[in-house]
Amino acid sequence: MADPTREGPRPEEAAEEAPTIALRSIEFRSDHGLLKDCKGQSRWKNAGDPCPVPEWTPEASAPVSISMGRNVVIRLGLESRGDARAAAPREIRAAGPMGLSFASRNLVAGGGPLDLSSARKLERKIQKIDLTLTWSASGAAMSPRTTSNVVYVTMGRPQTDRQHVWQEDGVTLKRMDTAVSWIGRLDTLDPHEIVSGLLSRFPTYTLKPSPRVPREYHHPTYLNNAGGAWAMTEYVEETGECQAIVRLVRAMLRQLGIPGRTRMIVVWGDPNVGGGRRALSADLEEKPWAGLDVTTTSGGRLWRAALVDGPVEEGKTYPASHTRMPDGRYSPGLNRYEACLEFSHGGLTRYYAGGAGVFGDLQQVLSVFWGLIWFSAAENDGYRVEKIVAVYRPFGGA
Repeated sequence: MADPTREGPRPEEAAEEAPTIALRSIEFRSDHGLLKDCKGQSRWKNAGDPCPVPEWTPEASAPVSISMGRNVVIRLGLESRGDARAAAPREIRAAGPMGLSFASRNLVAGGGPLDLSSARKLERKIQKIDLTLTWSASGAAMSPRTTSNVVYVTMGRPQTDRQHVWQEDGVTLKRMDTAVSWIGRLDTLDPHEIVSGLLSRFPTYTLKPSPRVPREYHHPTYLNNAGGAWAMTEYVEETGECQAIVRLVRAMLRQLGIPGRTRMIVVWGDPNVGGGRRALSADLEEKPWAGLDVTTTSGGRLWRAALVDGPVEEGKTYPASHTRMPDGRYSPGLNRYEACLEFSHGGLTRYYAGGAGVFGDLQQVLSVFWGLIWFSAAENDGYRVEKIVAVYRPFGGA
């Protein structure tokens, strides 16, 4: 019979003695460790502080990036409270989405750091996962019961070895989120299909600045110190120069570790080489001055060579490149080259022309232009077609 004069434990004392395992931190050991600017203060720039480690604490949660086909490896910071301090080794479990689960049978009494690996590898798919984990422990309560982190699943480790040269290189949260969104929706792991899918977002290029794009981004070249071509993703309908499109595509490939060899090349024809019908090319970053730059003098007038992207007639004068004409159409544009992403993977090399199509060899790239001409300057930045050197479109035409 109980002693009626003896008081039972107060509620607060019982709570203090209840076995509890407190989760103090989660560090993602399989994270690439490259994400920065988690607060988004740098916009598109490759700048900002690294995202915090550990990536989860009771006060904050940070995103991570992990390559597909790998286990998610985490390190727990634990603290045992109440009777859990003297308890026998316990099992800790966590259940998450997409079959991602964790379990440990070697927890040492008293708590401490604990490494866990997911029972299943990440699906081979480029995606963004809300990794919400529900925690439990045998013989004790877990606090908190749930934790959440955003996981960006990439194809491979992001490539960042050209940050000192390329504005678009470098891993930031804004860039990672955008690249996963754009490439993930393509639902393919074929690198060539990924490149083709990205190029399809820009079916045309432009040489004309748009007032809709903030001046800091220098549309249509996107040659700026504000993140380079990444800003194009916010102004897709305004498109940009072919070289800007190519730079953006290359940036996304590198951001997600897509395998393959890339070169940014330019292709052009020269009136003095093969009658203008031979395709010439160069690596634009090795030779930034490359492209058509030929002049001649006729009748005391200076003529310049240009690749024209629309049909013209000899002897006719046109407004400046891509100027709206009275009939509503735009005047043919004058170009020095077509920029392409030369992309090689799986023994196949293709030439992805920015805003102009996909080609199997360099010679075919010339067909993005109507032809090659000699022109002279006219009033109001217009031009007069002096001579048609070659016609490329359709390819092989006279």
